[in-house]
Formats: sequence, structure tokens, C-alpha cells
Amino acid sequence: MRLRVLLASVLVAATLPVVLGAGPASAHDVLVSSDPAADASVSGDLDRVTLTLSEPPLSGLQSGIVISVTDAAGSEHARGDVSTDGNTIGTAVDLTDAGAYQVRWRSVSVDGHPISGEYAFTSTGATATAPAPSASAPSSSATAGTPAVGPSPSATATEVAEAQAPAAHQHGAATTIWLLAGLVVVALLAVLVTRLVQRRRGPAPTAEDDR
Repeated sequence: MRLRVLLASVLVAATLPVVLGAGPASAHDVLVSSDPAADASVSGDLDRVTLTLSEPPLSGLQSGIVISVTDAAGSEHARGDVSTDGNTIGTAVDLTDAGAYQVRWRSVSVDGHPISGEYAFTSTGATATAPAPSASAPSSSATAGTPAVGPSPSATATEVAEAQAPAAHQHGAATTIWLLAGLVVVALLAVLVTRLVQRRRGPAPTAEDDR
């Protein structure tokens, strides 16, 4: 009987540390979600990686929290320090280059033990934007609706002369007409003046008046 009690006591003493050790181990924090998620494909406009843990990191050990985002060549794309907001940790990133990225993170669980993990995602790169239209270039609709006036700036001297010839001809014809009209008016005025002078002098003396 005593032997059984002794064996039972030894068994309890041997298993007690295992049971007590399992309690704190089961309390380790775990990664609940992430943005971007594992194996996701995102655009290059995404500028931040965030990780949500089951519990907030242990207070006072922020220096032990790390988030690294590297490309296939091993270049670092995380920008700035890691921020903590409750049970969410995050960092700014530059994902303008298309390709695969690896996220490696480390934090401190509430029980004081370090926790870490890693996962991958893909970026499609920065979105291309169409160039703005030039302000100096006229629109096609405005060009089509505006009639051409005079010779084009690239016209040759011959084309300019041909374009100006009708206007010069019309101007010369108008000048000639006005000149002829002026001569007619002058002639009429001369006739009128001559008649007025003759009337004032009276009729010319005849041969009979001389006798």
C-alpha cells in the first residue's frame, strides 16, 4: 500500500512541471491577420503593411518589434519605424516595383516570450498615369471648326504673293474708278465756271455794233 502511494507521489511530482510549463506556453500571442494577406496580390499604391496579433505586444519592449519587407533580391522596402496601435503593429513600405515580397516580423508576447513569423505576397507595381495634354497644342475639334484665314505661316513667298494678288488688283481698280470720277467732276466744274463768266460779261459785240 505504501509502495503505491509512493509511486503515485513520484508520478505527480514528475508531471507537475510539465503541466505548469504548458500554461505559459499556451499563452503566447499569435498572428491573427495581416494586410496585405499571405499570398495576396496588391497594387503598388499600397504604402503600409500592418499585422494584427491576438494580444497587444508587451509594453515597454517596443524596440523588440520588427517588420521587414524585402524583394526577391533581398532589398529592404520597409520605410520608417514600426508603430503600435493596440494589438496592431505596422510600418510604411514602398511597393512601386512589381514582384514578390517577403514579410518577416518579430514581436514580444504578453508573457514576455519573443514571437515571430513570415509570409509572402505580390505587388503589381505602381499604376501608370496618362500624360496631361499640352496646353499649346490646339484641339482637333477647334482646328476643324475654325476656317483658315490668309496664307499659312509656312507658305512660300510665291504663295503669299498669289494670295495677296486679288486684293491688290481690287485696290488698283477702285483707285482708277475714283480717279476717273474726280476728273469728270473737275471737267463739269470747269464748264460751269466758264458759263458763269460769260454770262457776267454779257453777249459778245457783233460787226453791226462796231459800225
